[in-house]
Amino acid sequence: MTTTHTAPTGPNAEGVHWDLSSLVADADTARTELADGLERARAFQERYRGTLESIAPADLATALAELASIDNLLSRVGSYAHLRESVDVTSEENRDLSTAMDQGMVEASNALRFFDLEWMALPDERAGELAAAPEVAADRHHLETLRVFAPYTLSEPEERMLAEREPAAGSAWQTLFSRITSTLEVPFDAGEGTQAHTIDRLLAHVRNTDRAVRKGAMLALYGGLEPQADTLAHCYDTLVGDRLAIDRLRGHGDPMDRTHLRNELDGAVVNRMMDAVEAHYGLAQRWFRAKAGILGLERLELWDQYAPIGSGRKVDFDEARNLIDVSFGRFSSRISDIAGGFFAEHRVDAEPRSGKRGGAFCASVAQDASPFVLMNFTDKMDDVMTLAHELGHGMHFVLSASRQTALTFHTGLALAEVPSTFAELLAFDHLMEQETDPATRRALTCERVEGSFATVFRQTVLARYEQRAYAMRAEGQTLTSQRLGDIWWDRNAAYYGDSIDLPEGYRLGWSYIPHFISTRFYTYAYVFAHLVTLALYARYRERGAEFADGYLEFLSAGGSAAPADLLRPLGVDLDDPEVWSLGFAEMERMVEIAEAG
Repeated sequence: MTTTHTAPTGPNAEGVHWDLSSLVADADTARTELADGLERARAFQERYRGTLESIAPADLATALAELASIDNLLSRVGSYAHLRESVDVTSEENRDLSTAMDQGMVEASNALRFFDLEWMALPDERAGELAAAPEVAADRHHLETLRVFAPYTLSEPEERMLAEREPAAGSAWQTLFSRITSTLEVPFDAGEGTQAHTIDRLLAHVRNTDRAVRKGAMLALYGGLEPQADTLAHCYDTLVGDRLAIDRLRGHGDPMDRTHLRNELDGAVVNRMMDAVEAHYGLAQRWFRAKAGILGLERLELWDQYAPIGSGRKVDFDEARNLIDVSFGRFSSRISDIAGGFFAEHRVDAEPRSGKRGGAFCASVAQDASPFVLMNFTDKMDDVMTLAHELGHGMHFVLSASRQTALTFHTGLALAEVPSTFAELLAFDHLMEQETDPATRRALTCERVEGSFATVFRQTVLARYEQRAYAMRAEGQTLTSQRLGDIWWDRNAAYYGDSIDLPEGYRLGWSYIPHFISTRFYTYAYVFAHLVTLALYARYRERGAEFADGYLEFLSAGGSAAPADLLRPLGVDLDDPEVWSLGFAEMERMVEIAEAG
């Protein structure tokens, strides 16, 4: 792979910016292409509305190809606008362009909505005949998946009405929640004088090396949230009540049904998975007790849960690239080449700077375009793992795009995090093999253990919390801050047992989590993806290079089949009650390494 720099990067990935010109030339061109996409969406509606009852398979294939082409065009220009804004949120031109794109996407969605609704309204026999036609084989799973929602879909006027009310209904409460939690500031002194701290800034201190700072930040957080608790609870109570009412209109019997349908997972599989997670809470408690001993404490307090052990050395961007190149290349030259393309084609923006959004992501952009990665590289070992994670998403997008249409390009959330987590494990194993600094090795191992716990155990706690909250609201009980606090405490106490002492303020731990507000039962998909990834990685360690070909086929399949069907060739059978055992065995192996130091 040839991805070397012509010159070394500076500190914090200085100068590593992306070049978006391969997507769209400029803002004016983006607006022109948006207008073209809208015109094509309206023409599609004019051409195909009311035709599905009598459409021939060849004409359906033509319609699907046009639908995919429109999707690619709108996805590309929409991604261009939002990628521009993500690196300069202060630019008025960027904000205006993103607003225009958002409005255009709503208009396009309204114009194209008829197609899905008419398809879902077809009699089963007619839909089955069309879906079985060889002309539509490439998009067959997309068509079959849409039909799953047919029993829960209302008429077009009713669906349009629900879409029109959303900004003044659900979205309004989500916006209120977001405004409260994003603007909340609490005075706190972390050793540099008292300063106003946002929620995110306070939470960042949970990994501070100073125990007094960790404790103070957590107590300050709960103190700042307490005056807002009743309003935040009312936001959640209203959203849950509204969602349950719409569930009744659509005919859903369980508040998790719609999430299961989106994830293409059987509810019984999900429940067995969460039962298995809860049965392994003792593994987490074992680590918390061991960590208390490492830190010289009799027992951990909640603010000690993520206390750092060891300290990772600095890693500049060029070394990070090389580490990832080698770790990916050991698995497959194909994924190493894909990762190299991000750098060679300037599809990574890694330098932190004013006006750039925080965090990291990989934007898939479109099926007929290349993905882009954003992160904020600060020369920390953690950043190597973050870069590997986002490039893992990137390899998935590239391989899927090479074989799938725009309609089967993406997987659901349940599988979306598998390639990124797998890529992290590849990087982690390579780092552990070649790293000689004991403090860095210990930091890496402990972070890997605690990252797995946060994804598998904590996200299950969140899902169980939601289940109880929705059940309580369905029983006619208002979700007050007191009741939500009781549910939260109960679910977390089951996880931590007697291994961690919880402060009374932790009863407000539910109040600032956006997933509860934005997408119900969002978190269990992370549990699924992480356990699946650990199981796949265990098989890779057993089988070595012969595993790679099957894994690349899995990535190339994108969303062309249900998760159960995609995973079965790799030896993961979701109907097997013991399917999760390999994942927990991998977690136990990591705990043993961390305990040994």
